[in-house]
Amino acid sequence: MATIGRLLIANRGEIACRIARTARDLGMVPIAVYSDVDAQALHVSACDEAVYLGPEGHGSPYLDIAKVVHAAVQARADAVHPGFGFLSERAEFASAVLDAGLVWVGPPPAVMQLLGRKDTARQLAKQLGVPVIPGVESSDRLPAMPRQRARALDELAERAACVGFPLLIKAVAGGGGRGMRVVRQPKDLRNELAIAAEEATAAFGEGTLLVERFIVHGRHIEVQVLADAFGDVIHLGERECSVQRRHQKIVEETPSPGVDPHLRGKLCNAAVRLMKGAGYVSAGTVEFLLNDDTGEFYLLEVNTRLQVEHGVTELVTGLDLVALQLAIAQRKSLQLEQSDVQFHGHAIEARLCAEDPALGFAPQSGPVCLWQPPTGAGVRVDHGLHPVDRVPVHYDAMVAKVMAHAADRAAAIGRLDRALGALRLHGVANNRAYLQQILRAPAFAAGRTTTAFVADHWPASAPPEPLDLAALAVWRHGPALRRRFRNNPWRADVTVLQVANGERWQVALAVDGDGFRFGVEAFNDPLLVRAPATPHRLTVEALNATAGPGDCAQGVLTVDVGTVRHHWVLFREGQTLYGQHASGRELSAAEHSLVPEPARGGISAGGVAAIGAAVVTQVLVAAADAVVAGQPLIALEAMKMLTVLKAPRDGVVAAVYAAVGDAVAAGALLVELQPEV
Repeated sequence: MATIGRLLIANRGEIACRIARTARDLGMVPIAVYSDVDAQALHVSACDEAVYLGPEGHGSPYLDIAKVVHAAVQARADAVHPGFGFLSERAEFASAVLDAGLVWVGPPPAVMQLLGRKDTARQLAKQLGVPVIPGVESSDRLPAMPRQRARALDELAERAACVGFPLLIKAVAGGGGRGMRVVRQPKDLRNELAIAAEEATAAFGEGTLLVERFIVHGRHIEVQVLADAFGDVIHLGERECSVQRRHQKIVEETPSPGVDPHLRGKLCNAAVRLMKGAGYVSAGTVEFLLNDDTGEFYLLEVNTRLQVEHGVTELVTGLDLVALQLAIAQRKSLQLEQSDVQFHGHAIEARLCAEDPALGFAPQSGPVCLWQPPTGAGVRVDHGLHPVDRVPVHYDAMVAKVMAHAADRAAAIGRLDRALGALRLHGVANNRAYLQQILRAPAFAAGRTTTAFVADHWPASAPPEPLDLAALAVWRHGPALRRRFRNNPWRADVTVLQVANGERWQVALAVDGDGFRFGVEAFNDPLLVRAPATPHRLTVEALNATAGPGDCAQGVLTVDVGTVRHHWVLFREGQTLYGQHASGRELSAAEHSLVPEPARGGISAGGVAAIGAAVVTQVLVAAADAVVAGQPLIALEAMKMLTVLKAPRDGVVAAVYAAVGDAVAAGALLVELQPEV
């Protein structure tokens, strides 16, 4: 029997912190690995020891098998836990760990290879009578040479078109939404296959694809399975993960509101049958797509690792899945019969991500001026942030998982909503408010959740509250305005603020005794700005600003508007202002000068710019190239998401301002276009 005394955690962020917590509880020494970007990260200090892997470059050191295994040997680790993401589902990594004489916390490499690939998992499922979605897959790994690769993609597109549209493209070698694209029109299929192959190659080291019929309104249901080395396999119930954006889950819960006891039995039995037939060992998850109308379900994939959302299962069962993984890895029996597993109440999880819903959930990076997780009965938060930190561009956008457990679903939803309202994540754009919108949606409360939920409930792009805009302007310029115009109180100062969706608003402030008068209106031509009428008055009761840690300035503002008092917590980083009203309402805006910047040739004719900070992975055009509307120009990767920017109109490339490997800032002009002459 293997004994684990020293455990290397081959991961980062919240999952590394979570594994370290259980390892320490079991008397093990947790050992972290880190890149140069993560030298000060929380997961490094959460472990007893840490090994430096190297700098972030064109390839992440967290994906370098040789470096990670060398780190484990160097640290005298007994075992390696892969967490999720990165190398967690790479069979060759598991083999390398075992070849180094270490314990692998996970299934055998051969089983990982069988189930971790969607093509071979489908074949096994068919043999065992587990239903699969109609589809086709690449006959082999896609060739590396461009010409042969193009031919292989052409052939795959021809076969896939016969399945019928809409189609869903998937990466055979991994999950997490990478390499996944929905194709609704035949004309888009070939191009989307190429993009998916590129994204899959970047994420998993190979671009082999599976193309299936896309079921528009289905539920994403998964079953948690545990199996030991002695052939015992049990399930821990199902989770529903239907609420997704970019094919990545953002809200998960157990039990599913759309699964009755009879259907639950069928799903769980199918999952156990598949895992037992594969010879599975460790914790794993079988994912299904459920047709809500017919009750039919189909295998989606098998995750041969711990899931991001494992925490909700832990909350309703009282079991520690990481502890069970570690026990199984030491060749201990489960010591659990299926009848021993008891389920209590309802648990729900929301993934807090550094992303902007108003920009199509584009990943965001930058400083965290304040992180304060919620606490309280029935609330659990798994995270990897210091109170003051920075979200890097190189990794996944998820920064925390906020979970709530209660006696029933309605109580769990309410508890999670309150927890999200209580947390503080200031300085980097995030989806906290959007998650609350989801929880408050009548369709969500009624349990009408499908994989189309986010698309069907896209947040309206409402204009910002004028009072919030005024608060940002008062906090930023109020004291200086009062000093400058104390002898001329009716002189107005104009601040121009650009909000997340690109709209600009101008705020006029005028000193008025112990307060300010303010007016807000839409921004037009900066050369024609005139101070708008200022009919609204606010009285400042408290205003302070202090130099915060790192790059942030922080402060508070309290104002009275009539008989109503308002409070904001405010932050500033460079030209970006961020405020959160006491009600939980948030506003982030960039301050713009009223003086026009010098023109750069051709900018007025249009071009494409980075939505967020990213790394350039492909430049598909050169100066003087003629392009048509919709033609791919440049590919970016940010937080594991590949984005291809396309020409907004026909034209000629005037200039390309980025090269492969460049790190570009949000808003940076990448390709400049001019009209065809």
